[in-house]
Amino acid sequence: MTFERPSRAAALYALFVLIISAVLFCATSVPAKAEGQCPPGYFQTGGRDYIACAPMGPVSGSDEGPGDEEPSRPAAPPVEIQPSYMAAATHIDTSEYWVSRGHWTAEAANKRVMEACTADMGKGCTISDTVYGYGPLGVATDAMGLRWIKSGGEVPVGTSLFENVELRYKALAEMCMERSFGCEYETYVLQGFVPKSADPSWGDVSHDMFPVKPIKRHNWALLAQPESASTSAQHKSWLISGKQNFEAAAEEVLAQCREASGSECTVTAFAANGVLVQFVDSKGQSGWTSAVLTVPKKRQPPRKYRAPALPDRVTAEPRVAQHCPPDAKPCRVLAKYDTNTPRLQVIEELR
Repeated sequence: MTFERPSRAAALYALFVLIISAVLFCATSVPAKAEGQCPPGYFQTGGRDYIACAPMGPVSGSDEGPGDEEPSRPAAPPVEIQPSYMAAATHIDTSEYWVSRGHWTAEAANKRVMEACTADMGKGCTISDTVYGYGPLGVATDAMGLRWIKSGGEVPVGTSLFENVELRYKALAEMCMERSFGCEYETYVLQGFVPKSADPSWGDVSHDMFPVKPIKRHNWALLAQPESASTSAQHKSWLISGKQNFEAAAEEVLAQCREASGSECTVTAFAANGVLVQFVDSKGQSGWTSAVLTVPKKRQPPRKYRAPALPDRVTAEPRVAQHCPPDAKPCRVLAKYDTNTPRLQVIEELR
């Protein structure tokens, strides 16, 4: 007896049938999972003003033979759900952030992120924002890598998701630009839902978004100056750098300034992951600004909105130029102190 070798088309068809059979078997063997923000075994249903969770799969009878039928049972009623609380925690020494959503109370959301942040960073964690409702939580980063998180407040009823993100990002970018420079859009985090009844039988329906370890810390440079104008050290500044703990660095440089000047002192300038720049202005007086060494890679904000930041105004010379009006004598860079080099020194200021 002779056998003919199957054609290439026939072999491919047999492989296709085998793959489809495997997929169907897996699909019928895996238990039903939650859809949307519903608990396991339920899928999201309802409309704009009524959101609920309905059970998945058959609720009476079975797929077994006639002799194995289960007694019929009533359909489970839909579970009505509501928006939840979401919180975000940050720490000044890192760009990482801790977000948790799907909580019945603001206290529970705040507690979750603060405990996680404190476990990773120690003391110094703060709540950036706590949100209730459907709106997203916006995340931005400035040129130095410092993180800015804000919900953006209330938005008009009927606002689409895209418009919602636009409005909230605009508020976030404006806040960042008021306090820093080179702010760029990073991402946004959407809110979750919880059953309206806080029944303990539901268990924990929250979702955590925590950083992957190890945690990367910022390198800092800080400048301290005396508050009193009568002290002989009023034209001197104390600079510390190469530190990865902002609070400890501030305490150290302020202590040095107080001891030498006999006056209370204040941190008047700082930089993270970049340089502190000393410059002389058009009046011959020295000043300070923070900057970065290279222009960071620009992130893409929502397509309609652009952050009020120019990518070329984050390095030293463009940052210094902003301190002198166009019709005056240009500002001049005197020195750059990078944030990585360990130092604690006294610097003479120009008068």
